[in-house]
Amino acid sequence: MRLLLSVLALSALSASAQAAFVSSTYGVSVTAPNVWKQVSYPGVVVAFAAPVATEGFATNVNMTVESLPAGITLKQYVAAGQATLKRVITDFKPLSTRSTMLGGQPAQEQTFSGKQGAFSLYLSQTITLKSDRAYVLTGTTLLSRKATLDAPMSQFVKSFKFTR
Repeated sequence: MRLLLSVLALSALSASAQAAFVSSTYGVSVTAPNVWKQVSYPGVVVAFAAPVATEGFATNVNMTVESLPAGITLKQYVAAGQATLKRVITDFKPLSTRSTMLGGQPAQEQTFSGKQGAFSLYLSQTITLKSDRAYVLTGTTLLSRKATLDAPMSQFVKSFKFTR
């Protein structure tokens, strides 16, 4: 299963200002954190980066969507994702997990840390399933700055809506 953790190092991408994003393809909308800029990154539906990079890394949030095989549960999807994370993120360490809601659907929130290249990172994900798709919101920042991700990630998650 392809893991939807697509934005780990958005430090050098071109950006254009945009406050909100609506996808008619996936039937969702999400709003960028204040003053953040929309950036392009392969494999994500939309990503937004903080206006200023710290130590060569721009804190970012993104949304990915994945088609699912019939019958997969949220618990199974999250477990498969964590197994993939353990293989692809150096020093992967789960920090927290809890049940929550995303766009009115049951969801799982998880935080973890690990290394990607030279960066020690802190990541937060909120995942839900609807119909035959997984919707994954991921926020990434430097581990030393993890507290700075809380407000923008919370805003990003709260803004997520299914439009159909």
